[in-house]
Amino acid sequence: MLYFDQALLIARNNQLHPTLANIITDIANAWYAAGNYELALRHHFDALRLREEYKARKEIAQTFNNIALVYRSRRDYANAVKYNRLSLQIKQELDNKQGIVNSSINLGSCYQFMGRYDSALFYAQKVMTLAFVPQDKNEGKANYASALTGLKRLKEAKEVFTSLLPDLDREEEQSAYVSCLQGLGAIALLQSEVDTAIAFFGKGVIYARQYNDREFVASFYKQLANAYSQKNDFSNAYRFNLAEQSLRDSLLNEENLRQINEMNAVYEKDRQEQQIGELTSQVSVSEQKAIRNRQQRNLFLLATVFLLALASVILYAFYNNRRKNKLLSQQKKLIEQSLRDKEVLMREIHHRVKNNLQVVTSLLNLQSHYIDDEKAYSAVQAGRNRVQSMALIHQFLYRDAGNLTTLRIRDYIKELLSYIEDSNHHSEMKVQISQQVDDLELDIDTVVPLGLIINELVSNAYKYAFNGKESGTIMVSLTQTPDFSNILLRVSDDGIGMKEDLTDKKNYSFGYRMIKAFVEKLEAKLSVESVNGTTVSLLIPAININNHE
Repeated sequence: MLYFDQALLIARNNQLHPTLANIITDIANAWYAAGNYELALRHHFDALRLREEYKARKEIAQTFNNIALVYRSRRDYANAVKYNRLSLQIKQELDNKQGIVNSSINLGSCYQFMGRYDSALFYAQKVMTLAFVPQDKNEGKANYASALTGLKRLKEAKEVFTSLLPDLDREEEQSAYVSCLQGLGAIALLQSEVDTAIAFFGKGVIYARQYNDREFVASFYKQLANAYSQKNDFSNAYRFNLAEQSLRDSLLNEENLRQINEMNAVYEKDRQEQQIGELTSQVSVSEQKAIRNRQQRNLFLLATVFLLALASVILYAFYNNRRKNKLLSQQKKLIEQSLRDKEVLMREIHHRVKNNLQVVTSLLNLQSHYIDDEKAYSAVQAGRNRVQSMALIHQFLYRDAGNLTTLRIRDYIKELLSYIEDSNHHSEMKVQISQQVDDLELDIDTVVPLGLIINELVSNAYKYAFNGKESGTIMVSLTQTPDFSNILLRVSDDGIGMKEDLTDKKNYSFGYRMIKAFVEKLEAKLSVESVNGTTVSLLIPAININNHE
C-alpha cells in the first residue's frame, strides 16, 4: 500500500486522471483480494467517478463489472445484477464480444443464486450462442443445465450435464465441473436414484477438498446428508449433517473475523486519511483539534455500533447453535436406538441365513455319498462349495460385533481357502495353497461375488490344473493398486495350463458362465493367461473399500 500511496501522490500532482483511476482500481482489487469488501467498493466508486469525468466508456464498463463482483462476494445479488447489467449495456454498445460473454456469465450466476431460473436460462443460452472460447462455452452449458434443473426440466438438464462432464478440464474449469456434479446428483436424488446421487456428491467432496473450496465441501456434505436420509441410512445422514454443521461453523467464524478485520481496516484507513488531511489542511490548530475529536467520536460511535451489532449476531448464532445442538442430540439418541434395534435384527438374520446355508451344505454333502456318477458327484460338490462360500460370509458378519455390512476380506479368504483345501483332502496330489491378501474391508455386495469367483477358480485348479502331476501350487492374491482406484484379484497355478480358449462361448461351462455374470456385476475386467500354468486376473473398481494397513 505504501507504493500505491506514492503512485497516487505523483498522479494527483501531475493531474494524470486516467493513470490515477487505474491506480485506485489496483488498490480496490488489492482490498478485494484481502477480503475487505467495504474498502474495495469505496475505491471502485472513486475510480468510477474519475472515469465518468473523462468518459472512458470501456474502463467504466470494467469498473461496473468489478463493483458487481464485490457485491456478489457479499451475497448482495440485487446490486450485483444491477452493476452487471450496466456493464453489459456499455459492452453491447461498444460491440465488445468477450465482455458481453463475461457479463452474461456473471448475470446468469447471480440469477441462479437468486432462484430466478428463467433469467438464468436466458443468459446461459446467450453465452452458448456468443462464446468463442471453449471454457466460456462450457461454463454457459453448465449454467444452462443448472437453470433447467431449477425449472424441473430434469431430462433435458441431465442430457446436457452428461454430455458436458467428460469434456471438462478438471483443473481449468472448476466451476463448471462442480456444477455438473451437483446437478447430476440433484437430478438423481429427485428421480429417487439415491445411490447414483451419493456417488456424484461423493466425487464432489473429493474434488472440492482437492482445491480447498470449503463452501462447496459443505454444500456436498448437506446434499449427502439429504441423500442418506432419503435412503433411510440415518447413521450416515447424521454423520454428514454433523460434518456440514462443523464446517459451516468454521466458515461463520472466519466470516466474523473477516468482518472485524474489515471494520478495523476501514477505521485505520479513515484515520490515515484524517491524518493526511490534518497535515495538508490550512485550518487553525483549534479547528483541526475540533475536527479530529469529532471524527474520532463519530468513528468510535460507528465502531461501537458495529461491534454491538456483531456481538448481537454472534450471541444469536451461539444460542441458535446451542438449540440446534440440543435438537441434534435428541435426534442422535433416536437414531442410535434405531440403529441398535436394526443391528440386533440384522445379526439375527445373518445367523439364520448362515444356519440355513449350513443345512443346505450338509444336505448336499450327504447326498454326494449316494451318487455313483462322477459328473453328478462333481456337480453336487461344486454346489456345496458355492453354498459354503456364502455361508462363511454370514458367519463372519454374525461374529463381527462392530460391523454388519462389511467384512475383513483377508480373514474371509483365509478361511474359504482352508475349507476348499479340506474339501479336496482325498486327492492324491500334494497341492499347496498360498495367499497374499491386503487387509481390506469390503461390503457384502462385493464380497459375495468375489467369494464365489475365488471358490470357482481354486476348485477348477484342483480339478484340472495338475492332471498327470504329483504336486502343485495355487497362488491367490488380492491387492489394491498403487493409485487406490482398483483392486486386483489374481488366481494362478503352476499346472499344465489351459488347452482351450476360455473366452470362446462354445467352451463355456456353468462355472465360467457364473464367473462372467459376477465379473459384469462387479464391472471388472477379466484376463486369462496360460504360460507356465494358468493365471486368471480380475481388475475391480475400488468402491466402498477401507484399507486397514
